[in-house]
Amino acid sequence: MADSPLLTVERPTAAAPTPVPVADRTPRAVTAVVLAGAGLTVAAAVLAALRLLPAGSRAGAWRYRYVGVFSWEMLLPFAGAAAVVLALLWLTHRVLAGGRERLAVGMWLATAVPLQLLLRAQDEVSLGAIVASDKANSFYTPSLRFGAYEYLTRFTEIVHELPQHARSNMPGKTLLYHLLGTVSTSPAALGLLITALSSLAALLIYLIVREVLGDGRVAVYAMILCLLVPGRLFFLPILNTVSPLPILLALWLFVRFLRRPHWGWAVGLGASLYLVFFFEPLPLVMGLTFAALAALALYRRELSGFDLLRLVSLTLGAFAAAYLGMRAPFGYDLFVNLAEVLADATDFNERAHRPYDVWVVRNLGDFALCAGIAGCVALGWAAWDAVRRGVTRTAAVLTLSGLAVLAFLDLVGINRGETTRLWIFLAVFMQISVAWVCARSARMWPVAVIATAMVLQTTALTPMIAFIRP
Repeated sequence: MADSPLLTVERPTAAAPTPVPVADRTPRAVTAVVLAGAGLTVAAAVLAALRLLPAGSRAGAWRYRYVGVFSWEMLLPFAGAAAVVLALLWLTHRVLAGGRERLAVGMWLATAVPLQLLLRAQDEVSLGAIVASDKANSFYTPSLRFGAYEYLTRFTEIVHELPQHARSNMPGKTLLYHLLGTVSTSPAALGLLITALSSLAALLIYLIVREVLGDGRVAVYAMILCLLVPGRLFFLPILNTVSPLPILLALWLFVRFLRRPHWGWAVGLGASLYLVFFFEPLPLVMGLTFAALAALALYRRELSGFDLLRLVSLTLGAFAAAYLGMRAPFGYDLFVNLAEVLADATDFNERAHRPYDVWVVRNLGDFALCAGIAGCVALGWAAWDAVRRGVTRTAAVLTLSGLAVLAFLDLVGINRGETTRLWIFLAVFMQISVAWVCARSARMWPVAVIATAMVLQTTALTPMIAFIRP
């Protein structure tokens, strides 16, 4: 006997994502923005060589110092890394044409760490020296001084004894060093481990794009560009380069639930959101993207109101369980610690005399230094196209919500000075939109030009500007 419709509840099913439309010939707009971005990147590299490219703000009471004098030998890492990237892109094109997408993903992940070491080869400071420095890092030394249990249970007592960055951050960063210390406590080895861990953001970006856009080519392009984000490479191996991981993990679990509602994804989301708070709360502003994707799923009737209620309830329940799981045995109160960190950040801007009106403008320039100048030009066109062709497309929602996060953080005025590293989590996410622009062409050259421009920006600025020094 057939089920009566009165006795069953039909749950909306998510339609399969539609791949990005591809033009046989590269659209003129894509050609224009890619070449314009490359040209601006070359101009920025020349200005950096002349020590004229702004990096920070004198009026804003924070600047990155120029420490290098240009020599032609500085271009050797660019030549080598560009050759590697272009060769890998050629192989990627062949592999994707053969339908072996996973091979392309594995190929880039396998070469990620060596490629990134090559990109920063002209940096006079080693990864190990940065890890061991209390001035540049601050999290390694406390991991040696205190055991993980003692650090967490006595955090409120010992926090005032810690170096500056460890004192003004959540304890998750120091505890990551405790975790990595089970493999090695050597600063050089830890620098390599952090580089490898940071590279996993590219894999999460791939998984997110594969889930929401259903386009393997865009997903692979986004993964490649994520590995080449200049800001992430400038600041290896400090833990801002790892900050994208918890929020990207949460976003992947979230979109998995939107596509296939299951309690496991929601519980994992709650736990991962606790991890975001515990490690680095700033990326939580990406909740705007979560909300936008949920609204889109409701609008398309791919998500029911009941499933949304189930998602929220299970996520809050898992978050509460994680909170109590840390509060009861260790006495660690996440919210008390968070309030202290936020108060310290606000007070620091006043103590350091970093004016809001200067940084509300300068922040945008620092974002371009972090995300890549060429990519930011492409991002501008992606935003215009999103508004012109309709905001209810998934790619448009990702682009506009990401820009909303950028605008909110800029206007709220928390980030003032040293902001290039604070934009890393958002710069990584916005490569999705850049990859989408490149994938509008059936040819490989747009992503090759953007990737090469990123390589140039990284290798030109790394030996010239002291983004991070012990």
